[in-house]
Amino acid sequence: MYRRILLLCDLEGVNRVVGEPYHGLGRGTEEWEIARRQAAKELNAAADALYEAGVETVGLWDNHGGGGNIEESDLDPRIKTIRPTGPRLSFAAGQFDCVCFFGYHAMEGTLGGVLAHTMSSAAVQFYKINGTMVGEVDMDSAIAASHGIPTCFFAGGDIACSQAERAVPGIVTVVTKTELSRNKAVFRDNEELFSEIREKIVRSVGTEHALKTLSFPCEMEKSFKRVEDAAAYLERLLYRGIEAAYPADEILGRDAHTVRSTVRDMDEFIVCI
Repeated sequence: MYRRILLLCDLEGVNRVVGEPYHGLGRGTEEWEIARRQAAKELNAAADALYEAGVETVGLWDNHGGGGNIEESDLDPRIKTIRPTGPRLSFAAGQFDCVCFFGYHAMEGTLGGVLAHTMSSAAVQFYKINGTMVGEVDMDSAIAASHGIPTCFFAGGDIACSQAERAVPGIVTVVTKTELSRNKAVFRDNEELFSEIREKIVRSVGTEHALKTLSFPCEMEKSFKRVEDAAAYLERLLYRGIEAAYPADEILGRDAHTVRSTVRDMDEFIVCI
C-alpha cells in the first residue's frame, strides 16, 4: 500500500456543480461556493477512508485558480494542506508516494464536458503532445511520474473519467456526475458517491501502479484563442532557449494561433504549459 497520498484538487469536476453559461468557475460566485464546499466533502470522505486503512499522510494541493479555494475549517484536520513553491508539483518529490485527482474536468473542446477547458478557458484552445490532444490530467500525471510518483485515482464527471482512463491506463475512477453539456449534468446522491470514493480510493492505493512517463524530446503544441497571446508565448519560449515556431499551414502559411515546440526535458515541458 502507498503510505503518503497527495490529493490534487480542482473544482469543476465535483458533484453538484455545472457553472453558468459564458463563465468559468470564478471566485466568489454562487457556483464556486457550492463547488469548494462539495470538494471538501469529497476530499474528507477519501481522507477518512485512507487513514482508516492505515496510510501515514494525506496531503492536499488545492490548485483551482491558484489555490485558496477550500476553507481549512471545512477539511478533515488530518489533511495536510500544501502551499507549493517552485515548478509545478516539484514539492511532491520525495514527500508523496502517489497522487489522486479530485474535481478535475474534461479538456477544452470536449462535447458535453461540464466546464471543459485546459488550463485557461479564456485563453487556450488546446494542447497536443506528439500530435495527440491532452488535458490537465495528462500533464499533471506526467509531471508526477517524472518524480517517480504514480497516479492511482480520479474522481470527476463521466466524460472526464473516460479521458483520465485514456491518459493513465489502470487508474481507478469514480463518476461524480453524468455530463450532458457545458452547463448541464445529472448529479449523484452524495452519500452514495462518498461511499464509492471511500471504497475505491483505498483499493487504488493498495495496488501498485505503473508510471506513465513522457519520453523526450517530444513535440508540444499550444493553441490560443487570440493570436496576440500566441505571439507573446512564442517570444517567451524563444527567450528561454526552447525551439519553437508557428506550424506551417497550406492555407494560412503559418497558423498564428498555435505554437509548436520541441521539448527536451521536464523542465522545458513545464515552461511550455
